[in-house]
Amino acid sequence: MRELAGQTAIVTGAAQGLGRAIAEALLRQGATVACCDLKLDKLEAFAREMAGAGPGSLFCAQVDLAQGQAIRAFVATVEQRFGRVDILVNNAGIHPLHWIEEITDEEWDLVLAVNLKAQYIFCQAVLPGMRQRKYGRIINISSEAGKNGGTVAAPHYCASKGAVLAFTRNLAQQVGADSITVNAVCPGRIATEMSGAVSPAENQKFIDKSIIKRLGAPEDIAFAVTYLASPRASFVTAETMNVNGGTLRD
Repeated sequence: MRELAGQTAIVTGAAQGLGRAIAEALLRQGATVACCDLKLDKLEAFAREMAGAGPGSLFCAQVDLAQGQAIRAFVATVEQRFGRVDILVNNAGIHPLHWIEEITDEEWDLVLAVNLKAQYIFCQAVLPGMRQRKYGRIINISSEAGKNGGTVAAPHYCASKGAVLAFTRNLAQQVGADSITVNAVCPGRIATEMSGAVSPAENQKFIDKSIIKRLGAPEDIAFAVTYLASPRASFVTAETMNVNGGTLRD
């Protein structure tokens, strides 16, 4: 069943990892998917690989998510090209592994710009159309680290992901009367380039804590996002879905 046929989705940070898996899952459910990332070569390779994978089309563009004007221009292009945005998945994030003493003001600002401010700008840009049509699905990707403070360095990453959760709950209250849902997904440790940046011993700590005894796969997050993006999730909003194999139970 391709229950997203006729809908248009935006997925940020779609060149690799979680974003790529999410974009592919939405495409296979029939959505037309507009992907953006800074890594244009990987986006184009993804587009070639997905040619014909679903009834919807795949549109890719290079966007610097630290630049608000570039975000708004991308959303305007998607709306002009496809007529609407029904689903927004704010997935993009960066995770510099630095201790507090090593972080510069510029790095702090960049992490907050990409991980948090870009989500607000994307939401602000797509909401007029969603309100007009009285329909929308917004899914913000946070992190287990946004709840428990994480286990390795990166206080700016943890701060940004915690803020995403508060932003999600507040925004859901503002737009719910227009049949727009806003939810967050909190991945645990997932087998992506981000988890590959730490030592095997660090990843093993998560496996040892996990009930399921493995790292997650990007597809595990994609399944959760696809549900929240679907018409079936019309009564789910202001919710945070943990997808972590049981490492954090709350």
